[in-house]
Amino acid sequence: MIMKRGTYNMNRITYFTEDNERIGLYTRNATQGAECELVLSFVDYYCNKFLRDNKVNNLAIFMEPRVVSGFPDVVFASYHPSILDRWTKERTELGVDDLKVLAHLLHIGKVIGQDLIDSLRLPEKHTLRSLEKLMDAKLVEYKNKSWYALKKSEAFSIRKLVSIEAKLNDIGKVTEQSLLNTWFVSQSYALINSSRPQNSTVKSFSKHGIGLYCTHKGFRKIVEAEKLPLPSSYQSILFNEWIGNSSFH
Repeated sequence: MIMKRGTYNMNRITYFTEDNERIGLYTRNATQGAECELVLSFVDYYCNKFLRDNKVNNLAIFMEPRVVSGFPDVVFASYHPSILDRWTKERTELGVDDLKVLAHLLHIGKVIGQDLIDSLRLPEKHTLRSLEKLMDAKLVEYKNKSWYALKKSEAFSIRKLVSIEAKLNDIGKVTEQSLLNTWFVSQSYALINSSRPQNSTVKSFSKHGIGLYCTHKGFRKIVEAEKLPLPSSYQSILFNEWIGNSSFH
């Protein structure tokens, strides 16, 4: 298990380093070694930079969280502190299928029930049950024979969702892993233990929209990752729910 090393304002930074069955979060224990040390050092760097540059949002750090596509080394979620303002007990009871329905509604806007069922390709009974649970959680409404989600700003508090994949020398592998993460993050980065990456490496990352950090007297951003809209999938919303549910009592 990776643990925090730096000393920060913990009122603004929250770590998720181990399984939390209550909120449905599962993680993988990191393999100790040089790659683990690289990740830990980068987390220290990112936290210090966040606190220096950002005076409004809070930061959640997920160490090797389990997502459908694997276990990204780190996911940083910058979120607005008002995340709990609209939280309810009913919201803590939402499951993955419910969040799939919510993600779809946030993406398409208003839709009649049958069209929603057809587009989701989930069993009708399950979809209707999810809509009922989302209504109880005050995340969706039904009006004029159409379903629609509340404003994104009211349902989703994450402002930035950044994944980091670290590798000491396997550029091909870290590129593949970083690409996989683009389905749920706003920016996907690779972290390599090199101060001077080859031009072909830099061009490849730029082409794929993946960002690149290198080691150079600390860390240096070589390629800025493409900024993707949020939430891009139900997994984006899951990170939001993990943060909210962990603090709701």
